[in-house]
Amino acid sequence: MSSLGRTVGVLRAGVQLLRRGPQKMVVRKAGGGPHIEAQYRQFPQLTKNQHFQAELLSGAMWFWILWHFWHDPDAVFGHFPWPDASKWTDEELGIPPLGEGEEEGEDDDDE
Repeated sequence: MSSLGRTVGVLRAGVQLLRRGPQKMVVRKAGGGPHIEAQYRQFPQLTKNQHFQAELLSGAMWFWILWHFWHDPDAVFGHFPWPDASKWTDEELGIPPLGEGEEEGEDDDDE
């Protein structure tokens, strides 16, 4: 008996859908404006809204980057103190020692 009740319920719903008649056709507009056809090997045509959104997004991106460069430079440059290169020895820098009779500032190409 319960299957008969379910069948009647489904038929009743189907009849109600058929009585409504034809439904209104909905036209979807892509992107909120007229659709622009693709052009072969040419730059795409941009609407004013797309241009404004691109400018706004790129401006926000550069604001974010420069703000964090200024207010949190450790995120870019690291959290360690920079070494003082004037305190390094020639050996640490890989510079060979001077030979006998050579002084700093002399060039061997003077001959």
